[in-house]
Amino acid sequence: MGNDIVYKLAHTEIAGLQWLPKKTSALKVFSLHGWLDNAASFSNLSPHLSDFSHVALDLAGHGASEHRAAGSFYHLWDYVLDVVSILNQSKQSVWLIGHSMGGAVAMLAAAIAPDKVRGLIVLDNMGPLSAKAEDRVVTLQRAINKMSKYRLDRSTSYPSKEAMVLARMAGFTALSKSASEFLVDRGAKKSADGIWRWRHDGKLTFPSPYRMDEEGVGAFIQQIKCPTLALVAKDGIYKDDHQLVEVRSAQFPWVKLKWLEGNHHFHLEPESCFAVATEIQRFIDQN
Repeated sequence: MGNDIVYKLAHTEIAGLQWLPKKTSALKVFSLHGWLDNAASFSNLSPHLSDFSHVALDLAGHGASEHRAAGSFYHLWDYVLDVVSILNQSKQSVWLIGHSMGGAVAMLAAAIAPDKVRGLIVLDNMGPLSAKAEDRVVTLQRAINKMSKYRLDRSTSYPSKEAMVLARMAGFTALSKSASEFLVDRGAKKSADGIWRWRHDGKLTFPSPYRMDEEGVGAFIQQIKCPTLALVAKDGIYKDDHQLVEVRSAQFPWVKLKWLEGNHHFHLEPESCFAVATEIQRFIDQN
């Protein structure tokens, strides 16, 4: 397991896990997890990346990081501010690895801070979700309605940690028990009365108030000038949408696209994490 680390920013504190290499001159790798996950998402991948100085962040509102203030949303661009603020604390540029939502954040960061991002690796993600202009009114209305009814004390509770592991296995995407245990270990907390709850901010479950259109997403992708590796899971979120993967990958100035066996969390699942790590290691070594 990695060591805990905290980055103090002007507007918040971001926690994470750090795995230190044998060589101090090693390349730096920063990993960004997906929605409702946490830094432990990279616990099975990191041992295979021991040549690198590796930090996996808990994005704001997730894991051990601070929550956003009441009345605040969790926009992709807010995460980008956090990540770029952390990268600005170091003179050395880094390799960014992003899974799912973290992949979208990593892509936006690489587009706007090219001097800070040496290379980009996206895992089962091809950029932000998009929407058509005419959908925006309903999208904002739905999000504001949810936000205005939100109560802090309404978090889901569980009788045991095991119950949380089972719930996480049957979440938005299916997970194995061992993969779920990693996320729950870092993502759960037990209160004084013996009740288990998630550590993440309940506001994360709100619908997004705004989604970019495809043209906007494309504009960001076209500004990503660093070497990019896109690894897509054959049984992941794009298994029925190969066309979107092809269209978006064609917009990158410099990309290697590869489909690998596994589910959406193929980097965390014990049977597929080594194949993912091998591709990452090879790509970094070659670039």
